[in-house]
Amino acid sequence: MKVAIIGAGFAGLGAAYYLSKAGHAVTVFEKDNQPGGLAVGFKDPKWDWPLEKHYHHLFTTDTVIKELADEIGHPIDYYRPKTSTWIDNMITQLDSPLSLLTFSHLSIIDRLRTAFALALMRFNPIYKPFEWFTAKKYITTLMGNRPWKKLWEPLFIGKFGKYAGEVSAVWFYGRIRPRSASLAYPRGGFLTLAESLESAAKKNGAKFIYNKSVSSLSELKKFDKIVCTLPTALFSRISGLHYPPLPGLGAVNLVLALNQQFLTDSTYWLNINDRNMPFVCVTEHTNFIGSSHYGGDNLLYVGNYLPSDHPYYTYSDTQLLTKFLPYLRKINPEFNKTWIRKSWLWTAPFAQPVVLLNHYIPPMTTSIPNVYLANIQQVYPWDRGTNGAIELGRKVSELICQK
Repeated sequence: MKVAIIGAGFAGLGAAYYLSKAGHAVTVFEKDNQPGGLAVGFKDPKWDWPLEKHYHHLFTTDTVIKELADEIGHPIDYYRPKTSTWIDNMITQLDSPLSLLTFSHLSIIDRLRTAFALALMRFNPIYKPFEWFTAKKYITTLMGNRPWKKLWEPLFIGKFGKYAGEVSAVWFYGRIRPRSASLAYPRGGFLTLAESLESAAKKNGAKFIYNKSVSSLSELKKFDKIVCTLPTALFSRISGLHYPPLPGLGAVNLVLALNQQFLTDSTYWLNINDRNMPFVCVTEHTNFIGSSHYGGDNLLYVGNYLPSDHPYYTYSDTQLLTKFLPYLRKINPEFNKTWIRKSWLWTAPFAQPVVLLNHYIPPMTTSIPNVYLANIQQVYPWDRGTNGAIELGRKVSELICQK
């Protein structure tokens, strides 16, 4: 059977591998010049490893991608980095039950209530009840109004903007339930893992065609089956099918190569709780993965999730750095432009589905015979990620093989 796959992100790569392994003739079409999708990487000449344009890591609970990486012989390494929150003009570690119980920005009663509410999600295997109310309702009811206003609301506003109070509690559950203190990272980066998956699929006979956009399904008439991994809105455009509106946000990431460590307490991930700051997180990749893989550079992401019409999408890296510089100096007063060896600005028009009450999940099967949809808007109840993408690729391949 001839199968066309649109998109060489991890859903497309997973589908290509599993379908080609099952003996089908697979051809993957990708508009970019390399695989990886939202986890695509770039490489500076002085680095040994590529870096993701948009920060990525894995959790110890991400077993699907780990099993596939083991199957194709690509190592995944585990680390225990530090996650903190910028709150009340200071960095405070918040990544474990102990750090929550010593989190002085909340009263001891609020800390205990917060710990109980998080544990109720963390150890609950049933997600369906969390579909009945918003995350705000869950937090204010179980944790209280003070933790919502002090800790959570600024983070929800930073991530979801106008949707902050409307996000379903099931999205929050999908963030809390699979979280792990230890994190994982493919050796060589996600681009290297994507290339390993591509090579494994090619060994099974799959073909990859890069720098090729598919503007209409009619271009793929010679194939018996078609799998589209594009966002649903783009799939609608090339298929003519109509779906309910699915709100989503894009990503704007400024990446800085520094000659000094920025987060000197070794924090890897810093959530920004202050909504006067024009970004939602600061992530020092080299406090997670050693700088020796990047020619000694200290690599810093300054990230945002924003609607596609936000002005930041029109900024250059220099303009965005000028905007961010005073706020970065609040976090580290010693920081200045002389620390910066190089900067990059990466944007993605769709990076984060917004899960509201009565959330609609597009089905994998479509009303067009032999055409299937597999994209991150179907990763549910878990938040989007490469593990969910690989699982989608496996599911759609199993669906096709059953037909």
